[in-house]
Formats: sequence, structure tokens, C-alpha cells
Amino acid sequence: MAMRLFRKDKKARKESRATRCFRILLWRLFVKWKVRERVAKANKWADENRGDTMLITVGCLLFSLIIGAFLTLGTDSDKTDNFMTGVEPVEPMFIGMQQIQNAKAYQVSQVEEMARKGQALKHELDSLVRMPRKTHDDSLQIVIKYKQLELIVNNLEKGQ
Repeated sequence: MAMRLFRKDKKARKESRATRCFRILLWRLFVKWKVRERVAKANKWADENRGDTMLITVGCLLFSLIIGAFLTLGTDSDKTDNFMTGVEPVEPMFIGMQQIQNAKAYQVSQVEEMARKGQALKHELDSLVRMPRKTHDDSLQIVIKYKQLELIVNNLEKGQ
């Protein structure tokens, strides 16, 4: 049992092996393509040519803005008017939450009702036990009410 604490499950081992293989693959590709050297060379050029770097960056952003505007203008107006179509309706979720709250409220009311019945049974049981002379029917009622009270107490303890 103690040895199993240090063992990883198969799924975790497979995932760690997959991530390790992926990292090795990326490292090999970076070495093959000389990514580190190219990034260093690009950074060096950007430091030496700040104005050109700014113009290229602003030009790319402006180009993407213009392309995005043309693509947006080219779409149908019906689709843009109702932009909430992609949003999932949340009403069923709220209905589900309301049902859960109603079920909880019902459960609380049932527990309260059971507690009231238990208190009433206890008072009846106490009055039956205090009687100086009991008949056979009184003794049967005491046993029956005691069993009922016992069931109610057990149910209330399980609910807590």
C-alpha cells in the first residue's frame, strides 16, 4: 500500500511522456531552424532601426484594421444587427437554478414538518408515560409512538 503512494497512474505518465516528447520535438525544430539566432538578429536590427520598426508595426496594424473594416462592411446587415445570436440562451439555466432552489426549500419545509411531528409525538408520548394507570392499548400506543419518534429522529439525523 505504501509503495503505491509514489507510483503515478498510467494516464499521468502518458501525459508527461507526451509533453516531454513534444518539448524535445520543438527543441529540435528550433535548433534546426536556428530560431534563437534569427530572433537575436531581428532584435539587433530593430534596435538599430527604430524608425523603420515603428513604421512596419504601425503599417501592419493599419493594414489589419482596413482589412477588418472591409470584411465587416461586406457582411449582411441582418447578421450584424442581431449580434446576440452566438450567445447561448441562459433562460434554461435560470430555470434549472430556480428548480434547485425550490427543491431545497421543499426539503427544508419537509424537515421542519418532520421536526414538528416529532415534537408533537414526544409530548403525546410524555403524557402517555405519565399516566398512573395504563391499559394494554395505552402501552401499545406508547410503543408505536416511540417507534415513530425513533424513525423521525433517525431521519432528521441523516438529513443533517
